[in-house]
Amino acid sequence: MIDANDSASAPAPSSEIKDALRRETSSFVFAGIFSGAINLLYLSSPLYLMQIYNRVLVSENVTTLLLLTLILLIALATMGMLDAMRAQVLVRAGLRLDARLSTRVFGALIDSSAAQGYSRGAQQLARLDQFRTFITGPGVHFAFDLPWIPIYLLLLFLIDPLLGILATGGALSLLLLAMLNEKLTRPALTASEQAGNRAFGFSENILRHSDVVVAMGMRPAIEKHWRGDRDRMLVTQAIASDRNAVVSATIRFARLLLQALMLGTGAWLVIQGQILPATIFASSIILGRALVPVEQGVSTWKQFNEARSGYNEVQRLLSQKPAEADRTIVPAAANSISATEVAYAPTGATKPILRDVTFDIAAGQAVGIVGPSGSGKSTLARLLIGAIGPGEGVLRFGGMDYAKWDRTELGRQIGYLPQDVGLFAGTVRENIARFGEADTDTIIAAAKTAGIHEMIMELPKHYDTKLGPGGVGLSGGQKQRLGLARALLGQPKLLVLDEPNANLDAGGEEGLRKALERLKKTGTTIILITHRMNVLEVADKLLFVRAGRLEAQGIPDAVMTHIKQSVVPEMQGAA
Repeated sequence: MIDANDSASAPAPSSEIKDALRRETSSFVFAGIFSGAINLLYLSSPLYLMQIYNRVLVSENVTTLLLLTLILLIALATMGMLDAMRAQVLVRAGLRLDARLSTRVFGALIDSSAAQGYSRGAQQLARLDQFRTFITGPGVHFAFDLPWIPIYLLLLFLIDPLLGILATGGALSLLLLAMLNEKLTRPALTASEQAGNRAFGFSENILRHSDVVVAMGMRPAIEKHWRGDRDRMLVTQAIASDRNAVVSATIRFARLLLQALMLGTGAWLVIQGQILPATIFASSIILGRALVPVEQGVSTWKQFNEARSGYNEVQRLLSQKPAEADRTIVPAAANSISATEVAYAPTGATKPILRDVTFDIAAGQAVGIVGPSGSGKSTLARLLIGAIGPGEGVLRFGGMDYAKWDRTELGRQIGYLPQDVGLFAGTVRENIARFGEADTDTIIAAAKTAGIHEMIMELPKHYDTKLGPGGVGLSGGQKQRLGLARALLGQPKLLVLDEPNANLDAGGEEGLRKALERLKKTGTTIILITHRMNVLEVADKLLFVRAGRLEAQGIPDAVMTHIKQSVVPEMQGAA
């Protein structure tokens, strides 16, 4: 199921990487031109050798030797300069590719993780780096040199057809071996990569909750589970490496044999009087240059596979989360919410988490959402903040479908406090300011409303105190209040709080209730999801969700009466 938020998109997502590459066509053309000049200048060495043997040694003319040496020096210096320029052109093309694609990949990862409700990791960013590094680095040089193989072989044919036939047969044999290497190693590499990704993802998840592992003695079992995926990765990696080693050794043997046969054949041709002795060595140099792209291709086989896999992964991610087109910016005063027959199911799920949800929330109302655990309350909260879109039905904020809102503008009007507060590595100031450019007065006002200003002033560097990932350094209640301050930044028009008092003591709950009362007076629409009734005193209306359905809604007393009449008897019967 595709989120409604993704319905309005920019050009076809599957072409984003190709479009970025097409914009660098001129860079690749220049790199190709430089490669052509490099390959032409490489011929200066065999030509120099032939002139030394056939001309200088015969005439014993030192002036000719010096002149030829000077010409060779200029040719080799020019070749080196062009090689450096080619590398610089490709490096800059890589920087521009990263500028065009990395932000899109990062944003798509954020959207994808928000839609799924959990982190999917940042592996696609690393995969993008692998792809970019390969196609704009030394690994891709063989692709520029590959078209020159026929030209070098043609030169050998011109020297003598027998040398051309031998070189062509040898080059084809090496290419076939390289293709065999790819066929034999690719399945094992794919399996190794999949096992490695699983092990990495599992490790990341475990390290995030290492206190649970230590506290409950789970380490041996966890290590055994982690070791399984890692061992599968290492075994399949070893299989691929073994196969590659065998084929690579065969290629090296074939290459050395081919060069030896070229020398032997050249010697036979000299004996037959068909070529000059110097031509033997010149032919060997030309053959060596013709085989360079093949050897480069074999040596970079792993990087090539990683780059190809990275390209596919990144393209798949961008296809799932297309770039958003420009959307409507609506006046901030419109902050009513309505849902009409809304349903939501995660991608691949057969059963929806929410279905047939219909309600209206007037601007400035405080609404509590209650219900048993697993009933879909948090999913409804994520729908209300626009993190995910309904699969069916229509959800509106300010009278307009969420899918038509400008995402950044909508975010400025929303404050959200999830169950897992989600603080980030950075200063207290940055976390409250949502890592934006909020001024100090606005930040302090949000902190005071959340009742955390005094606590912040007791920290070593006050608002500039650095926090670790997830707010390491603060207690659970402090994290929750800091998350609330972030949600309250700039007096949002819509405030969605998911279990905001879970880690608060009685004083904290009272402070939260007073803050919500103040926000109500300013016209903020408030959505409260909680199991603890104290904070629901501010609610004008309750929504009761059970088993993915909105079972009751209305004034708090009426809904609570329904809950007591329907839920409590059921629980007693089950007992």
